[in-house]
Amino acid sequence: MAASVLVAISAHLAVVLGAVAGPPAADAGPHAVTQSFVFENLPQSWLILPLLALAAALAWWSWKRYGPAPKGPAGLLAKACRAVALAVCVLILAGPAWKRVTTSELPYHILVAVDRSASMSRTDGPKGQSRISQAGELASALEALKPANPLLAITYQAIGGVHGAIDARDLLAGTLTAPGSSSPLGEDLDRLVTDERPDLVVVASDGRVTAGSSLAVTAGRWPARDLQTLTLATGTEAVEPELFTDEIEINREAALGEIEPVEVRLSGRALPHAPVQVAMTIDGEPAGTASVTPAPVAEDARAQLQPIEVQLDATFAHEGPAKVRITASCGTGAEKVSAITQELTVQVSERKLSVLMLGHRPFYELRYMREAFKRDKSVTLHAYLAEGRWRRWGVDGPDNLPLQPAELSAYDVIIIGDVGREAFQDADLAHIDKAVRGGGAGLVWMMSETGAIATFENSPLADLLPAHLPDQPTVVRGFLDAVPRYLSRTQHSANLGLLDPVTGDGGLDWPQLPPLLGAAPLASLKPGADILAVDQNGAPLVVTELFPPGRSILLAVDDTWRWRRNVGDRYLHRFQSQLLRYAASGRRGGSRAWRLFVSPRRAIPGELVTINLAPLGEPDSPPENVTVSLTGPGGAQQLVRLDHDGDGFSARISAPGPAGTWTLAVEGGIDERKVDPGELKVLAPEDELRDPRLDRPGLDAFATTTGGKVFTSPAALVAALPRDLRKSESVITLSGLWDSWWSLLVITVLFAIEWSLRRASRLP
Repeated sequence: MAASVLVAISAHLAVVLGAVAGPPAADAGPHAVTQSFVFENLPQSWLILPLLALAAALAWWSWKRYGPAPKGPAGLLAKACRAVALAVCVLILAGPAWKRVTTSELPYHILVAVDRSASMSRTDGPKGQSRISQAGELASALEALKPANPLLAITYQAIGGVHGAIDARDLLAGTLTAPGSSSPLGEDLDRLVTDERPDLVVVASDGRVTAGSSLAVTAGRWPARDLQTLTLATGTEAVEPELFTDEIEINREAALGEIEPVEVRLSGRALPHAPVQVAMTIDGEPAGTASVTPAPVAEDARAQLQPIEVQLDATFAHEGPAKVRITASCGTGAEKVSAITQELTVQVSERKLSVLMLGHRPFYELRYMREAFKRDKSVTLHAYLAEGRWRRWGVDGPDNLPLQPAELSAYDVIIIGDVGREAFQDADLAHIDKAVRGGGAGLVWMMSETGAIATFENSPLADLLPAHLPDQPTVVRGFLDAVPRYLSRTQHSANLGLLDPVTGDGGLDWPQLPPLLGAAPLASLKPGADILAVDQNGAPLVVTELFPPGRSILLAVDDTWRWRRNVGDRYLHRFQSQLLRYAASGRRGGSRAWRLFVSPRRAIPGELVTINLAPLGEPDSPPENVTVSLTGPGGAQQLVRLDHDGDGFSARISAPGPAGTWTLAVEGGIDERKVDPGELKVLAPEDELRDPRLDRPGLDAFATTTGGKVFTSPAALVAALPRDLRKSESVITLSGLWDSWWSLLVITVLFAIEWSLRRASRLP
């Protein structure tokens, strides 16, 4: 009896081991059902053998250790009932059950997302094909798989600013267009994956994202999805030349007749190997040109924006609003790249120039210069002489020599003429130095035959001399016999609008004026000095050097008063006033001692940029660090701490969003009134039409995030598809045997029979 029961149980257990029922057949059809006997509480099938051994051992033990048993067949039956009951208890603890598996074949869904943004219309594909035509080749290869895979489902959807289903016939016929004006590829693809829930996503795109999240960032939100991705990269990675006008910095309230510096800041990439030409017009009239050759960059960096700066100078001849137009270009002919022309309005008004004149004696040049500017209502002149002691020369100005910092701040230009270093205290010279380097004042040195200016070579103002002067008590010069041409404008001064002669209406050019004495000899020029005028032998007559924000000018000539013969101040005033206003050009920034700017000045959100705070002169006691605020569209704000970097401060950050113009201002560490503010132009992630290059790094990042792969040909992509384009779904139903009522009944009956037989034989 016991043997027959164990054999029956073993037969059922053999089903688990595959002896009776195996997996469903391959040709079972769309629905296949299999049934097997399992133990729910045994995680591994090999545990069945130890379980059987335990049941058999317990049954054998109960048979051998039964004790007194009834005589004859009744005793055998009683032993068998107890042995079987104990074996059944052990098996029931393992959770015997019938397992029913229903398997259904489902369609395999491939979602093909086709980028229809404008860049996909470019014809830079193989054999001059458009990028979107490669999506048509991909569709043709995918449709060819359907006969061999009857359950394969392929849907085509548009991304890249155009939404909706795509008819496969349009793709196959090559009539699909790409009208999208932007490429929010990440958001579009995320929406499709959520709605369609495909098994495989195939993306046909150039990867150029112009709005929203990148493809890689979007794919990072899919880790819980069992999703495969393949990408067809369309287009090329060729860098197209671009030139942008980022910023034009000019005093919006300019002074009449003064030289106003114009800073033009550009950004360019992949430009031809040629200078960048910048032209300026004022009220439609040419007002100057400048050119700069961008620094060479490595080939792999040509796609990055390179900052370019050009300086022009504008002079406004009429009061009221003036239109300033800036045009920039690079290259010629078919290679010419032009930036968008920008125009701005400047309000021009007369502004008095404040001049402090310091001399030892009233020599001719100084005297006639003073008289000319006294008659000029646009100039305020205070003059002082050091004969014996300092005294006021005339009735205008303070009674005492105004060389204290607060007093010097009122003057745009300081003239030192024919006076030696011994006339000043060291503190006075230090105050003048600070007025130039920190306050932007101009310093004009007027040499004469005494050579007194040379005594400043060993003074606190020595660095502000743009040239080294000869160490001799007097300056010896000879007369010029020929008509002088030493005031013919050099190319530099012409670009600056300097030394313009009085022409027209009976005026003369400089060489036509009465001859002057030659230039006073200079030992040598400082490395940063510029020559604005030379004599007929090339000797420098007017030398200048910039000491940001101030400027120093050395005049090696002292007899322009000779031009007054029969014409008065007409030419003398023209010559001297141009130089004085040029010297005072650093005062346009007021008391600005710092310049705040970003490099590069154009960036997309997340791109690394450097915020720089650079000194314009020699500021007092720079702090340990500076806090800068960035304020963008909609009032968005970000605070950044700048740390010491050389003479200034800097910090490297990711360009903030949203796109638009972000203004920079100092929030702490430096008085904001001393800082020339800057701005950062944050662009939507690469303009769709201006930069339609294939973004291969972006597609590779997307493939890395999703575990996919990028292909450049439709045939290679289709060849990489899974071999078995089928999908099945299984439903498992367990019917437990161990918790049924009849299992308890079997055990109860077996023990009841055994107990009854023992009681019938009067056994305990």
